[in-house]
Amino acid sequence: MSAPSRTNAMATARPIGVRDAMRFFILVIVGLLAACAGPKLPAPNSADVRYDGRDRAVQVMVSSLQPPTAAALIANDGTRYPASGIALVSGPHVLYNPPPSIGLGIGGFGFSGCCSGFGSGVGIGVPVGGPTPAEVSDQYVASALIPVPPDYASNWSRYRVEISAGAQPMSLAAPAPAG
Repeated sequence: MSAPSRTNAMATARPIGVRDAMRFFILVIVGLLAACAGPKLPAPNSADVRYDGRDRAVQVMVSSLQPPTAAALIANDGTRYPASGIALVSGPHVLYNPPPSIGLGIGGFGFSGCCSGFGSGVGIGVPVGGPTPAEVSDQYVASALIPVPPDYASNWSRYRVEISAGAQPMSLAAPAPAG
């Protein structure tokens, strides 16, 4: 490689700068936050059904004002395949933000010997005001797993899912099997 082409290559090469490092850092943080997201809950007063091929079952997620008492897969001929159980994911609740506070601290610092040090400090925090509500929910969110019959893969459109929550039953179309 000749000397002029080497200087041209060096002139076009761009070192990694602070902006590039910051962009990479932000992308990593966004990726980590997305990975920490929990399961997607249904909207208030609704239900979501999905086919779980690994468990060969229909997964039901319900959000309602009253806790669901039963869930079943129902065939055209009326045969019921009930859920083995219903698990409560979340109940009515209020989440609070902590109150703001003011802190006061004092510290001391001394030396011992040539190149070592020690120190101590004490502080106190006093809340100012009260906690504020961060989230208020009047919903019960529950999950149920309903094992499917052997003919479900070929006849899934002939089934429906029925959920009982209080005095209001919900009926949903059965989900298509994946794959």
